[in-house]
Amino acid sequence: MTFALVFFWMNRVCPGVRGVRSTALGFAFGVPCTLLLMLRGDISASVSILIGNLMALLAYSLIYNGVMRFVDGKSRLRLVCVSAAVSLGVVAYYSEVRDDVVPRIVAMTVFSAMLQGMAAYELLKRSRTSVSRGTMLFLGSFMGLYAAFTLERMVETVLRGAPSNYQAANAMQTSTMVATILFLCASGFCFLLMTSNEMITRSREAMELDALSGAFNRRGIEARLTLELARSMRHEQKLSIALVDVDYFKEINDTLGHTRGNAAIREIAAAISKRLRNCDYLGRYGGDEFLVVLPQTSNVEATLVMERLRRATGDLDLPGTPHQLTLSVGVTEAGPEDDVMTLIARADEALYQAKHAGRDCQQTLMPEVTFSGVLGIRGNAERRAAIKKQVRAALHADRGAELAAELGTGMGAGMEGRLGHEDSRTDVA
Repeated sequence: MTFALVFFWMNRVCPGVRGVRSTALGFAFGVPCTLLLMLRGDISASVSILIGNLMALLAYSLIYNGVMRFVDGKSRLRLVCVSAAVSLGVVAYYSEVRDDVVPRIVAMTVFSAMLQGMAAYELLKRSRTSVSRGTMLFLGSFMGLYAAFTLERMVETVLRGAPSNYQAANAMQTSTMVATILFLCASGFCFLLMTSNEMITRSREAMELDALSGAFNRRGIEARLTLELARSMRHEQKLSIALVDVDYFKEINDTLGHTRGNAAIREIAAAISKRLRNCDYLGRYGGDEFLVVLPQTSNVEATLVMERLRRATGDLDLPGTPHQLTLSVGVTEAGPEDDVMTLIARADEALYQAKHAGRDCQQTLMPEVTFSGVLGIRGNAERRAAIKKQVRAALHADRGAELAAELGTGMGAGMEGRLGHEDSRTDVA
């Protein structure tokens, strides 16, 4: 019940996390299921067995659905519903028509083990890309082991028969009860950890997003630039950034009001985002200023990209604007000696030059050395070394051919002399 209340609260606080409500309902249905099974013998068998197992089927299905929704896996709801209906039919027949506990145990065990096995497979498969990798690996492994354990207990029950008293203290009953309690506690705690990590991640992402434009805010875009610059330094890859300013944006706010100005910001951000790659980043750096981060892009390529963005912005149709929307852009490329502040400062200087040049244009300001230049120098050196190697090999090949020719000539002369000497000896004889 505790897990059910916690998950209901988490769903209320952060409704965007998938699977939490379904998991909360699953743990909630587990409470009456446990009570009904514990009251077996004190209440009607139909109520205890049928309703109790129905609650168990619902609990298993809802928890499975919650896990699948959380990991964005394929839930196979049709298979789950059909299997649950078959299991409930077997339980009803062997409790109301023919009283036999073994088929009931087999039906419920196969159903629960199937769901746990499918959930374990999805958890293990998707743990590689999750922020809760360790927790997902543990939960997936534990669910797989518990499914195997319940199947082993099912086989033992089929072979030896069902116990006459489920309340009796013996090794089989005790181990089954302990394993079930451990499974429920581990599942609840692991899912609680995974959803907590997801909520923390979503909160961090929300703190780094600009509510108006939908792009990163200043904090978010600087964090992405820090990561990309570190990657560029580590692998000596090209990296360019651009500071973008909306020309005469204050006139839009003064003429049409802040509502229309906000709409213009949203339209511009959407137009820019549509024309960027998945690996590029866009952030709102100030009121009407944007920062674009372009990994693995030289300043020449960045200039072409920004030209497309300027044309796309100019094509926007915003009724009532006093003039066509235009952009001033400052472009720069990262160098080996740069950090985030120097890189942004150089882009800001390029933007200032663009504004000073009359706006509606872009200017580029470069460092003394870029990774493109370093790679070019290294590539030229490698090409020169390869050419020298080829020339050296060719010279060796030519010298070898000359030696072979000289050797062949010498051997030919020697053979002719030897043959002539033998002929003279023959003539004398």
